[in-house]
Amino acid sequence: RLKNRCKRLWQSAVITNSGDVLPCCFDQDADYVSGNMQEMRFSDINNNPESVNFRKKLLTNRKQIDICRNCTEGLRL
Repeated sequence: RLKNRCKRLWQSAVITNSGDVLPCCFDQDADYVSGNMQEMRFSDINNNPESVNFRKKLLTNRKQIDICRNCTEGLRL
């Protein structure tokens, strides 16, 4: 069981009406767009460097990520 970790990145994604893929619903300003569904397949977006680096950063130090700093999602795991 992971402590202080978010499971949203592995269980869901947010896709905007323009096709941008965001890590979660807390990215309301679309600061962390990892790709666009109109240009790429979801599997390619999910495995691209932006997505992989975001997940690594989340696992090592989520306080580095603005949208994760005050999120309580990981506290419930």
